[in-house]
Amino acid sequence: MRLGKLLLLLIIFTISTLSAQVNSPYSRYGLGNIFPTTFGAANGMGGFSAAYFTPTNINYQNPASYSELNFATFDIGAYGNVITLKNENEQFTSGDGNLSYMAFAFPLLRQLRRHKFGMSFGLLPYSGFQYSIFEEVPTEDPQLGTIEYNYVGDGNLYQVYGGVGYKYQTKTKDTVKSIKGNMDTVTSASIFNVGGNAAQLFGSLSSITYASFPELFNSQTTKLTQTSRINGGMYNYGVGYQKQFIRKTGTKRDVLTWRFGAAMSPEITVKGEQSVVWTNVQKNGNYEFITDTIYSEPDTSGNIIIPASFQGGLSFSFFTSETETKNQFTLGAQYSRTMWSQYAGFQDAGTLGDSWRASVSMEFIPKIKKERNAAWALRLGGYSGMSNLIVDGVQLNDIGITAGTSIPLGFGDNVLPSFRSSRLNVFVNAGQRGSNTNISETYYNFGVGFTLVDSGWFRKFKLN
Repeated sequence: MRLGKLLLLLIIFTISTLSAQVNSPYSRYGLGNIFPTTFGAANGMGGFSAAYFTPTNINYQNPASYSELNFATFDIGAYGNVITLKNENEQFTSGDGNLSYMAFAFPLLRQLRRHKFGMSFGLLPYSGFQYSIFEEVPTEDPQLGTIEYNYVGDGNLYQVYGGVGYKYQTKTKDTVKSIKGNMDTVTSASIFNVGGNAAQLFGSLSSITYASFPELFNSQTTKLTQTSRINGGMYNYGVGYQKQFIRKTGTKRDVLTWRFGAAMSPEITVKGEQSVVWTNVQKNGNYEFITDTIYSEPDTSGNIIIPASFQGGLSFSFFTSETETKNQFTLGAQYSRTMWSQYAGFQDAGTLGDSWRASVSMEFIPKIKKERNAAWALRLGGYSGMSNLIVDGVQLNDIGITAGTSIPLGFGDNVLPSFRSSRLNVFVNAGQRGSNTNISETYYNFGVGFTLVDSGWFRKFKLN
């Protein structure tokens, strides 16, 4: 299948995943639900990214990883989720789906011996309002009866980014050792990685409040609409340190790598505009007619403070050239934190606290059968932490597990050699937010990502 046809199928697939929005009342505060900025591989590993550097995966969260890319890579993904809200008496379930990310990356200056650069750019969502909440409040006036409030939120913020990474590798040191009767050469080297992303945040968030008197005949509904438009620059940067050991026995190689990675997004201030319109409306089912405009204040400018965040992680990897006889794996652990208590903006911030998450992860690549000639990968992850929301004085916890797999897009001779590393990444995530409060939110996320890796892109050709 040609690349152009495959890309067309991917776009059709992502469009077809769109569905009705999920109803998450916790997205009402701050900038709404903050979407993960991890891609297909990391999503199956509990969001592990700080120390996850590979030659064929794009890792936006730590841009230092771009310098490890060996080939031009295109990554696109879509997600779906199901959320169940539950208290002592009721429960409600809703679902959603959408495009989750689209990114492209490629190496630069590969001909340098110990220096290497990588570049990436792409588009991914940042946050979204996704809620519809009903509240009934009795009044002291028997003629008015009960006031019914309906809070509705809609809208998304997106970010388009570009970033670069740089890698420096020290001179290798060779040591000859006798291992199991063989004279093996063990090569060691230190690798330093740095990188940064610059992004443009844009989009709009809309919150609507309806106030009505359902027991009062022929009454009108008061509607308050607040729409915020946000546009501003963001950036993050990352570092990495790797200690690598390569054992050579003839043409065979085993590679052991210890890796530390860290990334940070500083606190930034972005510009925004908010319009406020207060009207009376006559509602008839899903239709509404404006009968009077009570107040209107368009395009009020202001600042929005997006808080700082950081993450750090450790990993240990084993890879080998003897893929038919040995398994390969990566083990990792990570801690991340975001200072949401420092957030300020147009939207109702409620009570926000600093969020944090600790996670562990594993990636396992079993032995490759000769007839398959392509690597599968199995991924697992688990995490526990606190979300940024504080409800009735209690900060909501957030725990979950993930699983994923990487499926080669071709086997044996059925795929072009230049696309040998291309694959389909699938993940599932089950978690719960707010199990320590009266209303718990159980969520099930699932997604699919296509990673297209072509070693033939940007290759220099010569005529004989």
